[in-house]
Amino acid sequence: MMKKLCALALCLALAFGLAAAESAPGYEIVYSADNPIPEIAERVRPAVVQVFCFEETWDAVTRIAATNEVAAGSGCYIRSDANGGYILTNNHIVENGEVFTIQWLSGEEMDAELVGADDGTDIAVLRFSEAAPAGVSPIPMGDSDSLRIGELAICIGNPGDSLDVLPGTVTAGIISGLGREDINASNFTRSTPVIQTDAAINSGNSGGALLNARGELVGVPTLKMMYSGTAVFEGLGFCIPINTVKRYIDQIIVSGGVTRPRLGITVADIDGPDEPMKKYPPAGAQVYTVEEGGPSAVAGLQVGDVITEVNGVRVMNYMALLKELDKCQAGDRVELKLYRYYDKDGNLTGGYEELNLTVKLALLD
Repeated sequence: MMKKLCALALCLALAFGLAAAESAPGYEIVYSADNPIPEIAERVRPAVVQVFCFEETWDAVTRIAATNEVAAGSGCYIRSDANGGYILTNNHIVENGEVFTIQWLSGEEMDAELVGADDGTDIAVLRFSEAAPAGVSPIPMGDSDSLRIGELAICIGNPGDSLDVLPGTVTAGIISGLGREDINASNFTRSTPVIQTDAAINSGNSGGALLNARGELVGVPTLKMMYSGTAVFEGLGFCIPINTVKRYIDQIIVSGGVTRPRLGITVADIDGPDEPMKKYPPAGAQVYTVEEGGPSAVAGLQVGDVITEVNGVRVMNYMALLKELDKCQAGDRVELKLYRYYDKDGNLTGGYEELNLTVKLALLD
């Protein structure tokens, strides 16, 4: 009986953070009951809204106008102004919408307008023109570049469907991976490395909040991986880093979109060795068309050229090329390394010529 009582006392002590376990000499495991999640949830949950998107229809026979819901998700209150404020969400939520509504955790609904969006990074901004509910403040933005694998990750959103939503759901886990690329499920049209977390993300969480242990917004949930072939996955959620969002959000608010530079060419991925071989061009982005009078034409690029470097960075494919171009602005000069293949008749086969060309980027229309 005494042994059972001692065991129970130890379990209770551990559960309430009152004991330290014995371990190897010089190493002590301290059990703590400290948990920042309840305070963060209390502060941030009211600033995560539900986003509803509708299309307008009109029946010529009945002459009845209606609005039909086409998508729903989550959004984060990120900025206030004198006449309302701004909600950050995903482009894939709002892209088919014409009329927009947000609903706060309190249940209060407000009309919203789409300020702009970027399909490259799957972000969008809505604006509401009323005062936010009393006591609700914008979520502070953190620094996603300072995240470490293994640190606390908190997700807040509104999982569910149009018939059954669970508003303000809080889940927690860790940062499972950083800089994951080639995971987009067609959510992105640009190269967008994402944050991986095992905090539960479900349908309806898109556009919500990924928070660090200080309650700062460090990411925007955008997708989860559930299966691939015959494999079924759990705990594979992915979020857009907030530092990626910061690069474009002011542009969206001011101009309704994102401006990017362009080379004035179309390209296609070409597989090949890392380094050129006599009869095999290296892997890279092969020029398919060159815009007449465009920046690349002026610099001397030709159809068939294989671009392998941008400003000294190796690019193995089209998305890698876009990633490097997105670091630049219209008017910047970029150094391209490329290979041009010839045979004795001038066809792009056989031997190659290594070229370095400088291109002045133009504005992407």
